[in-house]
Amino acid sequence: MILSPFSPIFFQPRKGSNGVPSHYIQTWAPTDQILLQLIGTTGETPPVTKVYDVCEESDLYTIEWSCWEMNANDALYFAVIRGLSNGIYRIVMDGVYSEPFKVTDYELELNQTTLIQYAMKDNRQRDDAVFLINYMQYFFDFRVPGGFKDGGWSFGVENEQFVTDDANIVELYGMESTAKSFTMGEGDGVPIWFGELLNRLLTCNYVYFDGVRYARKEGNVPEVTASDELLNSFIINQTVQKVTLLDPAIEQANHIALRRVDATYYRDMEINNENIQRKI
Repeated sequence: MILSPFSPIFFQPRKGSNGVPSHYIQTWAPTDQILLQLIGTTGETPPVTKVYDVCEESDLYTIEWSCWEMNANDALYFAVIRGLSNGIYRIVMDGVYSEPFKVTDYELELNQTTLIQYAMKDNRQRDDAVFLINYMQYFFDFRVPGGFKDGGWSFGVENEQFVTDDANIVELYGMESTAKSFTMGEGDGVPIWFGELLNRLLTCNYVYFDGVRYARKEGNVPEVTASDELLNSFIINQTVQKVTLLDPAIEQANHIALRRVDATYYRDMEINNENIQRKI
């Protein structure tokens, strides 16, 4: 049984790492939903997993895993962590502690962060994550420090022109584009696994930065700059482009899933364990 690498909580060993660990503590808003997924086989027992309150030095509660059988052999175990009060927490999975994370409703601090939400359009493209469960679209949340700077914009165009005999230019076709540089970790920087997850999540079909859909610009990958040579903390820049040609039906469904405005709160619904094939 493996923890999906798309899950936004990190269990990172520090063995063999030189330098001082990053001082940044991952930050969440109380309204965020932290989706954890375990990929295993049918009939397996998921590990005992608890939310640990760092300030109180005690377990807060035990996470109850939901199970969805993808096919006769494979099963998904998943849970959503939400509604935590202000504080610092860890996830403890079979005695192994995650990196600490903070939950805060302090608006000035949250204004310095961006909520990235991401999903594939189906379950065909990856074997290490599931994005449609019982035909319902699930998005991962990942809140990061940073945003788009005005100085990181660049403009482009795809066009076709015709020049007449008298040197007049006739625009036959034109489509403009705007690429933006997303900066993550400016100031104290972030651990390197923030950049790893950013690079991974940008392989998804649907990626939203604070509710606005973007895509990776061509083959652009995160650029990593050390904030301090003795500190394992980094500033990460990624060029993305806003997606403008959108299917209204798909966008409406995605935004319902992003905002979780379904009256039944679909992530609270019981998942029946019908043997539904993985390929949806």
